[in-house]
Amino acid sequence: MGLKLYLFLLLFPVAFSASSQSTGIYIEKPVEYNKGTLQTEVYGDYSTDDFRWSIAGNSMGQNPNILSEVKWKNIKGPGMGLDIRWNIWSPIFLKGSYHRTFIKSGLVSDTDYAADNRQEPGYQASLNSNEGFIYTYVLATGYEFTINPILKISPYAGYLKNSAQLHLKDFEGETDPAIKTLNSVYQARWTGLTIGAEANILLSRQFSVKGIIDYRQMKYRAIADWNLIDAFAHPVSFKHTANGYGAAAQLQVNFRFSPLISTFIRGNYSYANTGKGTDDLFLADGRQLQSQFNEAVSHTGGIGIGVGLAL
Repeated sequence: MGLKLYLFLLLFPVAFSASSQSTGIYIEKPVEYNKGTLQTEVYGDYSTDDFRWSIAGNSMGQNPNILSEVKWKNIKGPGMGLDIRWNIWSPIFLKGSYHRTFIKSGLVSDTDYAADNRQEPGYQASLNSNEGFIYTYVLATGYEFTINPILKISPYAGYLKNSAQLHLKDFEGETDPAIKTLNSVYQARWTGLTIGAEANILLSRQFSVKGIIDYRQMKYRAIADWNLIDAFAHPVSFKHTANGYGAAAQLQVNFRFSPLISTFIRGNYSYANTGKGTDDLFLADGRQLQSQFNEAVSHTGGIGIGVGLAL
């Protein structure tokens, strides 16, 4: 699904431009859809996330090659976001965005294996993950190229941070306050550089389409509190460290009521993956053990609607 969306965003502006030139279509009086120097978009959306990580039995990636694996599936919830673009000196611009998802439902599995390649499962648990959050913010700068009256392309580069707090809980918690209930927490953070391009296509005086693709080179850091394992230290039972990369795509259709106000609908997809790293386990007696962190993989998709304001 991600590859098809990337190809669409890459090829559609080129095809549209070529078609307009070959058929003689032109806009006699171009409409400035980037009206003003400050553009703000506020939106609400609903997103779904899948996320997983695994570790090996030792620092060499052996004994076994996958010792423990945790998978979150269908992490869903409503979200809200804000995008701001400021033309500080046309065509140079600054842009910033913030988005936060409030997790309301999801499933998580925790499995330990005794043999390589996920063979001989020992501990297995199917758990609930109905709380937590995910937020992302981006700060970037770029340059806008006007290709023709209907097409503008804006490459940019900047900094990105994505942070998630994910829970592992029983489906039905204990009601006796004297009994400790399962509520383990995994906090993952991706930070690094992002480079991308934004294409704006003017279809008419009211309708326009915006497509964004970007690539991210990131560092991955995570800490966890496995609250029911007394042998582990608390509140930090273990931490994960690795380097990774990611990519994202967004497609947005805008309807402009006036030079100042517009509405839009958008869809987005993102992917992130790490290479091998380290898993540091902290024990209650003060000892520290280290093994290989195999990888973390994230898939996110969402759809939303919002309002834009140009000043």
